[in-house]
Amino acid sequence: MRTQWIEFSIALVATATVLFTSPDVSAGDSRLYELRVYSSAEGKQNEVIDLISTSCVKFMVKHQIALEAAWIPVDPKDDRVITLVSHQDKASSDRNWAAFQKDTDWQSALEKASQNGKAVKSIERIFLTTNDYGPAFKAAQIGDRVFELRTYGATTGNLVALNNRFRNHTVELFSKHGMTNIVYWSISPDVDADIVKVLATLAPPGSPAAVVDAKSAATDATLVYLLAHKSPEGAKASFDAFRQDPIWIQARSDSEAAAGGSLTVKEGVKSLFLKSLDFSPLK
Repeated sequence: MRTQWIEFSIALVATATVLFTSPDVSAGDSRLYELRVYSSAEGKQNEVIDLISTSCVKFMVKHQIALEAAWIPVDPKDDRVITLVSHQDKASSDRNWAAFQKDTDWQSALEKASQNGKAVKSIERIFLTTNDYGPAFKAAQIGDRVFELRTYGATTGNLVALNNRFRNHTVELFSKHGMTNIVYWSISPDVDADIVKVLATLAPPGSPAAVVDAKSAATDATLVYLLAHKSPEGAKASFDAFRQDPIWIQARSDSEAAAGGSLTVKEGVKSLFLKSLDFSPLK
């Protein structure tokens, strides 16, 4: 009888694990993600897109750099091109990009593409690691949607509290109000990053500068995440409903009371709407 009870208990625990442990959470994603923000020379955004799609991607595959997504901003005045790639770790990133840059075929392709002047003015790189909440990142090709890249600068010492609020409330409420959670990241501790520069790089043009503590490291004070919506107008409607949700109002009130104030710095929430390019694995 005792043996049967033990077997029953084991089965019950196993059933509970199946019921309450989601196989799609991001905790097991150890990849290093890299956002690459290309600033186009005046009038050359299409040339940047062409260079990436016809040449760059081919050599990324050759050198084991995985393209996860490629976008341009929804705002036609914003001439940037943004890609998301992933690596096994920082060492493999350094090694593979070095091989990419030294590839003579890539050098020839770049030289040919630059005959009428360089298309790319600059490239900013932001390295990210996946947070232990939210869905596992998947490059699904659903289409007919826009993406919103949101970046938060946390007030001093409050990144943990901000992540806990997302973990315990915000992610679920976003889903409740019609938003699709794609992935949640922190700045990689393996790469030095300036929080002011990160917030500026991932902000729409003309966005006010965030008021951050000069001593804050991006690793300790930055949350970056990606949502999908049917449209920018749909995003506004979803966020309007979210902000009026009593559960959110209470969660925000409780978290700010515990922290002694806002969990984000003034002008520290940046939102950038993006649309997928034809060759993007994520659509």
